[in-house]
Amino acid sequence: MVDSGRIPAHALFTIRRGELVRDNVKGVLVPLREEMIKVKGTSGRWTCMFYEEASRGCGIYEDRPLECRVLNCRDTREIVAVYDRFRLTRRSLLENVDGLWELIADHEKRCSYEKIKMLVDQGLENETLIRESEILEIMRYDAHVRQLTKEKGGMKEDLFEFLFGRPLSDTIKMFDLQLMNKDGAYLLTPR
Repeated sequence: MVDSGRIPAHALFTIRRGELVRDNVKGVLVPLREEMIKVKGTSGRWTCMFYEEASRGCGIYEDRPLECRVLNCRDTREIVAVYDRFRLTRRSLLENVDGLWELIADHEKRCSYEKIKMLVDQGLENETLIRESEILEIMRYDAHVRQLTKEKGGMKEDLFEFLFGRPLSDTIKMFDLQLMNKDGAYLLTPR
């Protein structure tokens, strides 16, 4: 569906490896073992952007993703069977796009959640983040890549959550941190 263009890339977002997610099968928050591509919601809600309220149905029913095809709320055995399998990845969709996959792979390496977690774990001491400058540098790089991709690559911002995942400035809260702007300088503080 995605690779054929029936579901456009701007309708997707990537949850990156290491990002905290709710495991609906087990009912707990866990770091994601491998990335996951999802369909975006609408208006800040998790309601699928392809859900049509007027007809109370799916606007892409014939082309819906595998998880949607196997979901049966009355019997979840089929979705549990495919839950950790057959997942589409950015690499499978983009590795043949000249230069783009290399940029995404470099971003993933430099902005990995595992790296940030290691810095947070090493640096937290008496509620003072002693590795703050290294984490802020990673966050600056994340923002810089997005801006550069827009300015030099001519890509629209609605693709960024698919290409690079959600901005680190939004997801840093999973480490119980928040980004603050104090007198024009950015710093991290405990939430």
